[in-house]
Amino acid sequence: MKNVDTYYIRHTAELDIDDPTRQRLWDERRIAIHYPQYKSGQDVRGDIPKGKADNASLELDDYPGRARRVMRALIELAANGGYVCAEFYKQSQCLLGYVPPGSKIELLRGKWGSRNQCDGRQAILKSLKLAKVKPINPSESAVIFVARPRQGTMMRWPRAGKAIENIVEGKRAIPSLGDLSPDQQEIMCSEFLRTDTEFGLPKLAHLVLPVGRTMRGIDICGISSSGSVVFAQVTYLGFDHCGTKLDTLRCYRDGQGNALVLFCDCEEPEYKDGIHIIPLRKVYDAFVATTTGKLWLERATNI
Repeated sequence: MKNVDTYYIRHTAELDIDDPTRQRLWDERRIAIHYPQYKSGQDVRGDIPKGKADNASLELDDYPGRARRVMRALIELAANGGYVCAEFYKQSQCLLGYVPPGSKIELLRGKWGSRNQCDGRQAILKSLKLAKVKPINPSESAVIFVARPRQGTMMRWPRAGKAIENIVEGKRAIPSLGDLSPDQQEIMCSEFLRTDTEFGLPKLAHLVLPVGRTMRGIDICGISSSGSVVFAQVTYLGFDHCGTKLDTLRCYRDGQGNALVLFCDCEEPEYKDGIHIIPLRKVYDAFVATTTGKLWLERATNI
């Protein structure tokens, strides 16, 4: 079966529509974008048109830059189909669903909100109706959102992997390392550093910074039980493709005994040029062999 893309869309407070229109989207299980602007030259430089109806075109060339990018995503989703995770302002749940290939983008007419002083004016939204909809509560959606896009209205979401598809289709996947997002792999490695007895790694006592991209080129930064600073990188790449990552880690080597670790796709652990090189797959195997590791994996991959 052909791989199907997953998309993420936010219906935030910036979507300037009134509450009844917003509620209609939710009740009818629709996703929608507004973008009333016209392309520069058609109106006042793509600003919100004054005294003129919202732009109702479904043609990319009729929109300015940012609106054009979002319109392209909506058009591609309608044409090719895909799985969707949608957040809605004022709703505690999010909606997961499916858009069949060849779906028609519909114009949904509602009312503007008050953010742009256009209260009561007709708002023309471009909308798609979701099928196979699964409402998800906050406690269930926390893991999904680990890898969600941080900015933007609507975009492809490749880091979601099969997570949204599995939930929508009711599949119970057998977990594997490949099912973990890069963020989840980083979390797993940080937890492994707290308990490792197999590879002789410095034992992580406390994180100094949140796991992730808070430092350039460093995924984990913490203090070991011996007081040294631990700097680690986590990647699914093979060791032969980690030259840049190794160079970055070397920048944190100094005379104070910093511990440097690279988790990557390699066969055996080694200590090379002051850096612990650790097979990511062996970390995964050791971690999920524990009772709590199994529970973590189940929760991380099957919502």
